[in-house]
Amino acid sequence: MAKKLLTPEEKQIEWLKNEMEKDKMQLDKEKQEIIESLKHFKKEEIIKPKEDLTLWKRIKKVLLGY
Repeated sequence: MAKKLLTPEEKQIEWLKNEMEKDKMQLDKEKQEIIESLKHFKKEEIIKPKEDLTLWKRIKKVLLGY
């Protein structure tokens, strides 16, 4: 199996292609890690559930601005 002799430019292009492929694989791996870490959160932990206000709480909110 004879190896083809590459010019310096071809070597650089080949190196660049290899680096781009490595970067793509690393990016995909990091994306999956982030997705997995986000799966552990519950919706209620991130977004407060809407609280039903009583009549008194609504009046208080309007008058006092709370």
